Amino acid sequence: MKLSRRKLFGLALGATQLGLMARYGLSTASAAPVPGRPTKLLAIWLDGGLHWESFFAPLSRAGINKFIPPAQGGVIPWGYLPDQVENFDRSPADLDAPGPVRKLRGPIYWNWANPADTRGANPVVNNQQLFRPWGYAWADPTYKLFEKASLLVGADQNTAAHASGIVASMCGVAGASFRAPAVQAVIANAMASRFPDRPIPNVSLGGTLPTALGLPALANPTVLRSASSVEPTLSDRRDSAWKGLRARTDVPDLAFDGSPREGTVPATAVDAALLKALRAERGVSTSGTDALLEQLYETYKGESRTIRRDILSVLGNTPAWEHLKQDARYPVDWTACIGYADACGPGASMGSYDFALRLLKSDLVTSVNLRASSFNNFTFDTHSANGVQMHTNHLRIALEMVGQMCIEMSLTPSKTDPARSLLDETLVYVYSDFGRTFPKQGSDHHPATCALLVGGGIQGNQMLGGYDETMNGSPMGAPVALVEEDGQRTLRAPRSQDIAATVMNAFGLAPGKDFFIPGGYGVYDGVVKG
Repeated sequence: MKLSRRKLFGLALGATQLGLMARYGLSTASAAPVPGRPTKLLAIWLDGGLHWESFFAPLSRAGINKFIPPAQGGVIPWGYLPDQVENFDRSPADLDAPGPVRKLRGPIYWNWANPADTRGANPVVNNQQLFRPWGYAWADPTYKLFEKASLLVGADQNTAAHASGIVASMCGVAGASFRAPAVQAVIANAMASRFPDRPIPNVSLGGTLPTALGLPALANPTVLRSASSVEPTLSDRRDSAWKGLRARTDVPDLAFDGSPREGTVPATAVDAALLKALRAERGVSTSGTDALLEQLYETYKGESRTIRRDILSVLGNTPAWEHLKQDARYPVDWTACIGYADACGPGASMGSYDFALRLLKSDLVTSVNLRASSFNNFTFDTHSANGVQMHTNHLRIALEMVGQMCIEMSLTPSKTDPARSLLDETLVYVYSDFGRTFPKQGSDHHPATCALLVGGGIQGNQMLGGYDETMNGSPMGAPVALVEEDGQRTLRAPRSQDIAATVMNAFGLAPGKDFFIPGGYGVYDGVVKG
């Protein structure tokens, strides 16, 4: 049977997706190495839906005047003028250049001459705003993070509901439940055969679980909250549970049906007995029960390998922030404030960034999904009267944290390839539930959103796409160059499927072989190098 999107879609999804993926071999970890591509994923979910256009500026001069309030706010600045927008590389910003591709740019709220300035007034906006330093990490000429980042603009999530939007960002298709595996799980599965020593391929540090729908058990997410959460679940440190049971013997690796596989499993006596008992249950009940038992069987083997690795010791010997802190401008214990001190909070309160760094640096993982916020767990799910002003200020702070994380990764050598950095071997995917109605319309849910890709294999310093500036109110996305799943190039408005496909394409994954997204998809043309 020829594998086409039309025929696959006609087979129906939802409950049949598991069988569909198994039928076409999509559950096999088959990705071949592609030079220069990433081998790890850090997905950062900024909780609640974002005013992306308050930090990045893909609009034309006329679009800024139409959709963005004028610069105001004083010590809590928001809104901006066209003259306030600059390219992050400090080249001239042509706000009226035609086409859907432009350099990474945004309204500049900081003082280039003194980025730490929080007291001076910005003369570009007639002193209507005081300088704010947050967000400067993306434009800092010392690290040139903008050269490693691409913004995908104006994708239609096909929803303005929180849960459905998060699912859309993770698998490409909006809905109350997953109809395709999350990109985090697909990538964890695809890298498994190349990196068998990564014992916890798919890690969730909060938020919606990156479901491995239909993929092998190893791609299922392991939920961790912090380094301390590893000890009771993925180690044999506790005598109350493990005394007298720690001894492990390498036994032949058998598939669920009893057929031999290459390699061994480091099993305790209890492990070996349970694996044998699970194999004996095969065929006793229904095929659905067998599928569940097989997932449990493979998960148990994976846990045996993980516990033997003694990942607690590995994590304990892996530092989080070690390079960027050498720059006095970026202390580890930094604090951000809105206003002078109206509301303040430490960088550490924005999410488990320290733990994510340790996991990635230790080489224990392939995929990490991190739930993040602004300081003191401020999420972007707010509709207050001053919502746009609060969103704007908190987004600058949240993206400063993301930027510092990426810089630290860029300064950390890869464990597997000393010629590359941790950021070179990792794709950082920053996403949210959806966008927000444009500032002159308040701060409600809006299906047109963006995604930020940083690091491995990405053609940086660009924004791709835009908004339909002929619309009134809050615009949807404008056409952008895409390569459809059949290889045809087209110009159309992007969708959530296209973002998910672009993320997986960055890893060299092939549609129909390594992943499938219901409803069809394209890949943003020009995002992935080569």
